[in-house]
Amino acid sequence: MRAAEPRETGFVDRGDVSIHYEVYGAGTPAVYLLMPDTIVESRGWKAQVPFLARQFRVIVSDPRGNGGSGTPTVHEGFADRLMIDDAWAVMDAVGVEQAVLVGLCTGAGYAVLMAAEKPERVLGVCAINPGLQLGPPLPHKVEFDFDEPRERYTGWQKLNRHYWMADWPDFARFFFAEMFPEPHSTKQREDCVEWALQTTPEAMILAGYAPPYPGDEAQTVAIAEAVRCPVLVITGSLDRCQNPERGGRLAQLTGGKHVIIDGGGHLPQARDPVRVNLLLRDFVRRVA
Repeated sequence: MRAAEPRETGFVDRGDVSIHYEVYGAGTPAVYLLMPDTIVESRGWKAQVPFLARQFRVIVSDPRGNGGSGTPTVHEGFADRLMIDDAWAVMDAVGVEQAVLVGLCTGAGYAVLMAAEKPERVLGVCAINPGLQLGPPLPHKVEFDFDEPRERYTGWQKLNRHYWMADWPDFARFFFAEMFPEPHSTKQREDCVEWALQTTPEAMILAGYAPPYPGDEAQTVAIAEAVRCPVLVITGSLDRCQNPERGGRLAQLTGGKHVIIDGGGHLPQARDPVRVNLLLRDFVRRVA
């Protein structure tokens, strides 16, 4: 049972795959909640949807390879450009000309890119622990070679294609324990592991493990500086996925507001939903 049922559900035919979407609420403006990537589906926003839908029209969609969306069979099918175009196609399908974009991790990066390339369609951007190359990656994310086979895998050595194929469920449990450093996060970890098991290690390997799009710091800075809409950045001080410095720099480059959740991890919308919900509500009201 869900706290809110969608007013509309559907699929957008994108040629190689179909993208599943849901729409909640009927208010204005529209708020589009963007997932990070294939490892989780749109239910990652389940604590935000019913709250925001009381006042706004809320759109969610599943990323390629998870939830109700199709899974590409080639690496090119997971290209960042396609992911961004999926979001534009969903907005077109539900008749939304303008929206406030809320993104998490890579999804936050996509929201920034969307605001830069089509400013007339983006009223505002909220970026939660943004996955953009605006600073060095966390050392443990790049310490071990993703493609190198090992005799044993411990800790972040599990961020490895061979281990994914051998024991994807264990990687999911390890990864989301890292994403939720906050005490008493058992339910949130279990939810995310469940969603991660809806995809496959083969799909995740095809999706690739590379620096955040566009993969070049100078280009990323230029894109951030091109954003003209209001920006809110939310950063968890204990984020173990994206360097928290990236959020601060994004806020500086865009002239946005920066909120740091002390002791927060990578997924504050799940672990600290009341605070995140209130921040989102007030931000959407302001930009509307």
